[in-house]
Amino acid sequence: MRQELKDTFKSIVGSEHVLDKVEDCACYTYDASAISVTKKEIPPLVLFPATAEEVSKILRLANIEKTPIIPRGLGSNVTGGTIPSVGSVIMVMTRMNKILRIDQNNLVAEVEPGVITADLQTEVEKLKLFYPPDPASKGFSTMGGNVAECAGGPRGAKYGVTRDYVLGLEVVLPTGEIIRTGARTMKSVAGFDLTRLITGSEGALAVITKIIVKLIPLPEAKKTMLVVYDDLAKACETVAKVFQAGVVPTTMELLDNIFINCIEDYAHVGLPKDAEAVMLIEVDGDEEVLDKQITKISEICKALKARSVTIAKNDAEAELLWVARRSSFASVSAIAPTI
Repeated sequence: MRQELKDTFKSIVGSEHVLDKVEDCACYTYDASAISVTKKEIPPLVLFPATAEEVSKILRLANIEKTPIIPRGLGSNVTGGTIPSVGSVIMVMTRMNKILRIDQNNLVAEVEPGVITADLQTEVEKLKLFYPPDPASKGFSTMGGNVAECAGGPRGAKYGVTRDYVLGLEVVLPTGEIIRTGARTMKSVAGFDLTRLITGSEGALAVITKIIVKLIPLPEAKKTMLVVYDDLAKACETVAKVFQAGVVPTTMELLDNIFINCIEDYAHVGLPKDAEAVMLIEVDGDEEVLDKQITKISEICKALKARSVTIAKNDAEAELLWVARRSSFASVSAIAPTI
């Protein structure tokens, strides 16, 4: 990249928000996928914009110069969505990290793309509200990345995935125009549904600079259980039987023996390494009905020859069980570590 173009990019965001040394830029050539890059693909610049207007100027200039731009959050995706190509410039969105608004009356929140997913959940739960999508990386993944990848998570069984909660977006098109899609209301049916088109597009259509998400009331209570099986097929059969019984769990996560051993070697949470499968099952809702639901699920598991059924006594025990699930991606990398 010629120096004049580098200087112009630097002038947009400020030189203090640009990386141009090879060793610094190399830190932005990988994500949680197994994709690796060559030395030629190390970007000449990494930019950290702070506003939609700066993103607009970057994309407008890149479009004129035919320079590929790779938008990036914290690189927790496993699809290779933030891997650079030859001659590309990385645009990291983490400076845009404000929760702009939480509207209790209309059950919506407005955030910038660099907001950490778990931080949004914590803030809305203080107000007895709930943002259900919970990817395993929620403690460090960004909302912009979640929208771009249409992240799911264990609660998808009951609550769906990210696209089910995105009401509107502010995005910058490749030519630099800033547009707004969707609305702040639950019902918005006019015109093309550009919001759902952009959600899950992995940065191919536009760069996300603002997100409006739907919130719901925080469930009154939840119960979590760990079920151990000596037969993987019986564990799989449990899923169908629970839904057929009329129970819709918040989550039903199955970990096979490979995952169990990887997680135990990595996180030491107490999973039985000789089991064929374990299932994490959680229900939420009105406290009055949870005991009935968890009893029904327990009976189904026992009828399918579960070795053991353990119900967490409190939130601390439940959180310990979920440490296992959230450790899964990191732990399984031991099978084929990055070279």
